[in-house]
Parts: sequence; C-alpha cells; structure tokens
Amino acid sequence: MLLVALVAVALVMAVGAVALARTAHARGTAQAAADLAAIAAADAAQQGRAPCAVAAEVVAVNGAVMAGCAVLPGLEVIVAAAVVVTPLAGMTATATARARAGPVR
Repeated sequence: MLLVALVAVALVMAVGAVALARTAHARGTAQAAADLAAIAAADAAQQGRAPCAVAAEVVAVNGAVMAGCAVLPGLEVIVAAAVVVTPLAGMTATATARARAGPVR
C-alpha cells in the first residue's frame, strides 16, 4: 500500500512539473515574439513603414498572437504578444509579454 501511495505522489509531481514546463515555455515564446517584433517594428517606423503591421507579422511567425502595439513619440514601439497554453488537460492559460524598442538617444 505504501508503494502505491509513493507512486501516486511521484505521478502527481511529474504531471505538475510538465504543466510548469509548458507554462514556462509559453512565456518564453511570448517574450521572444514580443522582443523580435518590437525591434522589427522600430526599424519599420524609422523607414516610414507601418510598424504595427510588421510587428503582427513577426509575432505570428514566432508562434504567438499580437496582444497590442503602440507607437510612441520618438519612434519608440511597444509590442505585446500572447501565447495560449494548455498546461493540463481541460485547463488553458495565456502567457503574455511586452517589449519596447526604439532609436538610441
């Protein structure tokens, strides 16, 4: 009986570790997408192109969805990206990240 209890505890801990790893991976994906999109959007803004359209493309290519985009004075751009994750069956969460990029002052 003790062995069954120990196996059950180990199984619950393993499932929890997998859920945590999935969530951390989604957060990293969202952050990478936001970072790259902000840099691309700031570059596009300096070239006179539509920065948020460029950011949306970069976010999508990196496996996320655009959660927001703002162009600030001075050609700074803030981009938000989101990734939906299913850490456990029947449970969903959204990992979000923001990044800011612009010219060096």
